[in-house]
Amino acid sequence: MTCDLLLRDARSVARIINLAHRFNCRCTRIDASAVPGATTASFAFDGPAVALTRLRAQIDRILDYEAPAGACLPEGTP
Repeated sequence: MTCDLLLRDARSVARIINLAHRFNCRCTRIDASAVPGATTASFAFDGPAVALTRLRAQIDRILDYEAPAGACLPEGTP
């Protein structure tokens, strides 16, 4: 499973990594870049299908909580 995310709080990267570990999923790729007010992150996970489904549901809850960040990156972001 792969996820490309826009996060308001950079600490959410660590939250997602911890969730993956809790659900017995393995992070196979993590790329994150922070600019003032936003963090872009790309993840790739491996694990049992049920665990990946649960992980995705929790990631979606994090994204719902961070919804005020908006759908676009700040101007000037590469």
